[in-house]
Amino acid sequence: LKFGERILAPNFGIEETWQLVALWTLGAFVLEAMGGTISGPPRRVPAPPVFYSEEYFREYGTANPAAGAIAAASAPPEVDSGEARSMTKAAERHRILAELRDEELSAAEVAARGIGVWASEMQARQLPCRSEQAEVERCYAAPPNGDLLRCGPLVDIFVRCARL
Repeated sequence: LKFGERILAPNFGIEETWQLVALWTLGAFVLEAMGGTISGPPRRVPAPPVFYSEEYFREYGTANPAAGAIAAASAPPEVDSGEARSMTKAAERHRILAELRDEELSAAEVAARGIGVWASEMQARQLPCRSEQAEVERCYAAPPNGDLLRCGPLVDIFVRCARL
């Protein structure tokens, strides 16, 4: 579909035609924004300039880099492709397993810390109505005048405390 080209479809009304034109135009704008063109391959955007400081040149730069050093650095080492592939696969497998172990260990450590915090909070928490309960237990252990019914008011106080 090119600009100005008429859409020939017998069952398309004017509304559907305008919708298609709007979608085509929107697609063209998006394509151009992403670096493409409507009538050809994407245009090449030049790389941004890189500015190096004098300190960088003093530390890493040389006046005449040796051509052999550059070629040797860029050439891959000569290794049997099957052996290299299996070594690469094994190394990648070990790396992935180590990452998974580290993730699981860190998750377990986080869970253990959370449980430790919860346990310390539970241990530090005071039990409610502890003093009232102790008084009821003392009363039943040694009732006044040997009458257990005289512990009733202390039990009522404990019950009121426990209901709050």
